[in-house]
Amino acid sequence: MLAVLPSQLEHRTYQVWQMPVPVTRAIGMRTRSEQLLERAKKSVAGGDSSTMRVLPYHPALLIDRGQGCHIWDVDGNDYIDLNMAYGPLLFGHRPPFLIEKVVRQLQDKGSQFGFPQELNFQVAEKVKQLFPSIELLRFANSGTEAVASSIRVARAFTGRPNIILFEGHYHGWSDAVFHRYHASEGLGDEAVRAVIPGTEGMNGAPHDAYLVRWNDAAALSSALDRMRGSVAAVLMEPVMGNAGVIPPLPGYLQAVRELTQAHGALLIFDEVITGMRVAAGGAQELFAVEPDLTVLSKVLGGGFPVAAFGGSAAIMELVASGKVFHGGVYAGNAMVLSAADAVLAKVLAERSALYSELNARAQQLADGIREILGRRNVQHVVQHVGPMIAMVLTKTPTEHLVDYREVLRHADFERYIELQHALLDNGVYIHPNQYEPMFLSVTHCKEDIDEVLSRLDETLEHWQR
Repeated sequence: MLAVLPSQLEHRTYQVWQMPVPVTRAIGMRTRSEQLLERAKKSVAGGDSSTMRVLPYHPALLIDRGQGCHIWDVDGNDYIDLNMAYGPLLFGHRPPFLIEKVVRQLQDKGSQFGFPQELNFQVAEKVKQLFPSIELLRFANSGTEAVASSIRVARAFTGRPNIILFEGHYHGWSDAVFHRYHASEGLGDEAVRAVIPGTEGMNGAPHDAYLVRWNDAAALSSALDRMRGSVAAVLMEPVMGNAGVIPPLPGYLQAVRELTQAHGALLIFDEVITGMRVAAGGAQELFAVEPDLTVLSKVLGGGFPVAAFGGSAAIMELVASGKVFHGGVYAGNAMVLSAADAVLAKVLAERSALYSELNARAQQLADGIREILGRRNVQHVVQHVGPMIAMVLTKTPTEHLVDYREVLRHADFERYIELQHALLDNGVYIHPNQYEPMFLSVTHCKEDIDEVLSRLDETLEHWQR
């Protein structure tokens, strides 16, 4: 899913930043949010079921409801949402067509059967229309599960042990892959190195997993040469989305495809974020590169917990035959598949107009942020791939960020947290960790983006006094 704490911020305490001068749309106190989060800590470890939602530098914010591109907290404050639940809500909060489909499924048929059902193959057929590289697939409950399964399949298919990962890429919290992907230590000059376990309790895992610098075809080539004959798969985000937004350099994905084929390793695209977001057929459509295995989630469910992994019939036959086990009581249950069916039908029916509008709004937002930050003399880099946008405040001037090391070197994390707190007080929500992209939905209209930009400009005016 998402980024952990930047290492240089892990042991610091942050207070909610208070604007020195009131703004016209200042949000009210978040007293009830603070009180209820304290109550939550007495029964839920840390106060929530995901560490990313209760980071030490995240202001107390307990959300009551959402609609379109807006969210309201329990104190009644209204925010324009530029996070969209970390990306799944391509159609906004509570889209009527999606709610209608799910409610109808629950009322007329049921949520879970423990048997095969028509929705299973109906949804799979729609996925195949968008992702031609997928001939057979399986549904899972989360991107974490689907990635772990894809690695198991890759190792079984190739008969090889090793997996190559990339600096700054995130593929879920399973023991198969969870590592210190935002580590500041150990970034040496070697072409390939073993990963560092991502948390306590992993007993040395991930095993047989190695790191390479991304957007550097020569580094990957060197790593594959050094590990010749032992690499089962190369796993990557085709657009880096867990250290800002970093697109692949021209020709990079094509080079990776050629290298993996030459070395007999499978190429796995983790399109948990990019699938049906950067294009209807994900990054593989946008950049015209087909992987061997694909992992999907987030937009697939439109806010419901569903994921999928799939590839060629030859590879997925291992799962079909039972040689590679995959299961789950809730995997592909009727409720989440009804949501996925609605999302996929909408994307297939409206893909041209839908993504044209999303890209136009993303361009409007990115251009507007650049203009405002430039005029306000705030050092920054703004990068986006479709409706997936990164606003990175920087300590030193730079025009582009091409890999995790550059983000780590240039990004001003503390200043970004201050700006996030100030924007929150002016009714705009972005995540306080600038590794996290902004995500737009079809419910963000031109006027909404104009309003966001107006509030950003107003916030910076007071922030700089």
